[in-house]
Amino acid sequence: MKKYIEYISIAVVLTGLTACNELDTKPFESYDDETVWGSKESAESFVINSYNGTITNFTGYAYSESITPNGIHSDLNNLDAFPVERFDRFTGSAQGLDDFFANLRECNMIIEKAPTEALKAEGYLLRGVLFFHQTRWQGRFVPILRVLNTKDKEAFRTLYTKNPTESYKYIMDDLTKATQGMPETSAPGRANKYAAHAFRSRAALQAYAYTKDAHYLDIAIESAKAVINSGKYALTSAENFGNMFVEAGKYDKEIILAHYRLSLNTTVGNFNEMIRVVPNINNNEVKFVGGKEFADAKGRSFEGWASYFPTQDLIDQYLVVDQADHTAKPWYETSQFLNNVENGDISSLTEGALNTVRHNVPEAADLGTNAKGNIITRYGKIKSSATETNISKLMYQHRDARFYQTVVYDQSNWLKEEVETNICGNLWAGVREGQSDSWYTTASGYYWRKAVVQVEPRVYVSNNTDYHFVIARLGEMYMNLAEAYLLKGDVTQAVTALNRTRVTHGNLPASTAATLADAWKDYIRERRVEMAYEGDLYWSFLRWGQYGGDANDGAAAGAVINALNTPVHKIQITKDRKQFMVAQITRNGAWERTFTTKRYLMPIPQGTLDQRSASGINDAQNPGW
Repeated sequence: MKKYIEYISIAVVLTGLTACNELDTKPFESYDDETVWGSKESAESFVINSYNGTITNFTGYAYSESITPNGIHSDLNNLDAFPVERFDRFTGSAQGLDDFFANLRECNMIIEKAPTEALKAEGYLLRGVLFFHQTRWQGRFVPILRVLNTKDKEAFRTLYTKNPTESYKYIMDDLTKATQGMPETSAPGRANKYAAHAFRSRAALQAYAYTKDAHYLDIAIESAKAVINSGKYALTSAENFGNMFVEAGKYDKEIILAHYRLSLNTTVGNFNEMIRVVPNINNNEVKFVGGKEFADAKGRSFEGWASYFPTQDLIDQYLVVDQADHTAKPWYETSQFLNNVENGDISSLTEGALNTVRHNVPEAADLGTNAKGNIITRYGKIKSSATETNISKLMYQHRDARFYQTVVYDQSNWLKEEVETNICGNLWAGVREGQSDSWYTTASGYYWRKAVVQVEPRVYVSNNTDYHFVIARLGEMYMNLAEAYLLKGDVTQAVTALNRTRVTHGNLPASTAATLADAWKDYIRERRVEMAYEGDLYWSFLRWGQYGGDANDGAAAGAVINALNTPVHKIQITKDRKQFMVAQITRNGAWERTFTTKRYLMPIPQGTLDQRSASGINDAQNPGW
């Protein structure tokens, strides 16, 4: 059997040490060096255990995507406060300071005491990504670079770094040392020098965005090329793209680093990416609206608690191949769509105009305008002269290949069932009686397919499953390369890089962008679909806002990020599939998405600053907080 790192009770030789969590409770705990470092096995186990709270900070897709235009978290009657900026300076860090210090101490112990240079280099990687995780969020951290003991009174008074410029110097120093000392190969689940390069490339782009130091662009390119040119990784095929995120492709050649969990101690309920993306609908509800009943004999195919969904805004990013000229276009610009669908008069839509079964469509909340503009933004219907009368086919056929492996849409198959998301369909937003959407049903007209594992006998909270998160892969390296070249003004090399994933993963015609503005447009679209639902896009939007210009709708560098300041949208397709409308998602005030520039750096939690101040440690708060 192939050996790989799976997170069960892997630190067996450290059982005596970890029984009471001595390894992660206090930043000045001491250990018997001989017990920890006296054998290769115990040292390796200590290092692997230290992935928790460092490398694992980069797992998880659902929440991160929900605060971008690609996704939404819509949970019954609860408003998600973050994307509407209902928080203050007491908001928590990416990682609490106690946990940060505990994890940092483990990293420093590895760097100082590990018996081999390769393990020391791995310690630098773990410390670098720990610092990076904090810096992406708030720009600053407490830089303790050695193992402390109870006599180190002054070291415990170390201030936070002054700004991102100082922070990224520490991060880049650690990640560079990791690339120089780590081995070229490793078991799946264990980092190697190319995983270090992947993090270094990622961090370098973020560093450039916040410092404007052009040297970081060279680092981003250098590390991306180191991975690409290593020959150890290859882009997977369009057909296998989705398999990278489920059991079938967990060792795909494209994966640089992943975090693996065994079914022995892993259930569906452990991850939002499983339990919180699968709906909760039964056949009695489906029968009432006249939808296609589930094939499962007991109608129990869908018993999750869905609250995370892709948006129409993401779906709009997946290009469609025009069947007349074979170019790639937005779905609403293709000849097959325009020949068969006409724009309707939005003002003619009244409550219940498209449906009155179970819930009205539109409902009252869909009509009119709000502070963000028209609530219904698009209304279309099949022409009387149409040769194709199924509007879902016209919208969803001939798409970017990644579309089919990322989202669940009307008339697709999912978890052994034929899915209908149109009005009165079996997975329609309003199929349940109590609420017209978001009652463990979609808020947008779509569900996430990417990273949802087929569990036997079904996806259910207590059912066990193997699971893994892809943390770094080759596709991102091409994206990073393209972005760095765009920032250098090299359109040709940028387009060459973005076309590697667009053509290989998307099965799309290559971009022919020849100007910087067009290249940025194609690149942003490409990254949004290539890296959708992988914990990448929120940080990418922060970078693009810091760049400004073509990267942020022409705005000045550091201005409001329009994409994070705009409502996200849903689709409603009529039961006969001859009409559709696109509208803001208004549930629980979700339409009030807001981005102010102070969010480029979240606050150091004021409670933490107050506590440190009481001990005579006086750190400044971040700007705007």
